[in-house]
Amino acid sequence: MSAPVVTAAGAAAEVSPMTEKIGHLLHELSVLPLSDGAFSLTNYTFWLLIGVAAILVYFIVASRKVSLVPSGIGNLTEALVEFVRNGIVVDVMGPEGKKYFPFIGTVFFFVLFNNLLGNIPPALPGTGTVGTTFTWAIIVFIVYNGIGIKKYGFFGYIKSLVPSGTPWWLSWLIFLIELISHLLRPFTLGIRLFANMYAGHIMLGVFTIFAALAIEHFTPMGAIVLPLSFFMQVLLRAFELAVAVLQAYIFTILTAVYINGALHAGEH
Repeated sequence: MSAPVVTAAGAAAEVSPMTEKIGHLLHELSVLPLSDGAFSLTNYTFWLLIGVAAILVYFIVASRKVSLVPSGIGNLTEALVEFVRNGIVVDVMGPEGKKYFPFIGTVFFFVLFNNLLGNIPPALPGTGTVGTTFTWAIIVFIVYNGIGIKKYGFFGYIKSLVPSGTPWWLSWLIFLIELISHLLRPFTLGIRLFANMYAGHIMLGVFTIFAALAIEHFTPMGAIVLPLSFFMQVLLRAFELAVAVLQAYIFTILTAVYINGALHAGEH
């Protein structure tokens, strides 16, 4: 049954079942407090902590039986570690980038595990809120700029924003463009990851609503909508798994690119 609401004019209006269910979906995907007090645990924070615990348990189990020829979970872990170290860090930064592998690897596995966790109902991805994604983006921003400042000094690093050989009358414009570009990086890093994880759950929820309404109000059209909704949920679930891995890769490789840029800032 449609729930009545009161309009601005004071008259009661009917809310359609679709509108009501979408409102409920948006509420469920919102950041909701689970506890009160100085430290308020939210639904996303809860699943974020579960994700961190899952990472710790995974690596403890994977490292229990280290052998020359790993198998099972050890083999998978070694493949993932080598992929990040050689396929991202070394490919982007060269051999000198290996010392930054612990940080870059941490970024990759944190984002990957939290992305994947969100695909297990009723879990929510820890990376599904701007609070988490922007925090990591700001950490990356501080780290790569800190590396550049440590290597070239503050003024030397700032000077590197303008390529050598730039005409003096154009230097201020190039500097301003480069500065804005750097300051926007935390925003683009954070919003890209958040938007992809949040949008995927919205799409899954919408097709779940279609299926629920088709069952609740079964009609000839519902007989078509129901299997189509089920098919789209399966398809989107597979797509979301691919997006979870891809977004972890993109976030990580951009981190490596930014660190590499800071390391070689004085070479252009």
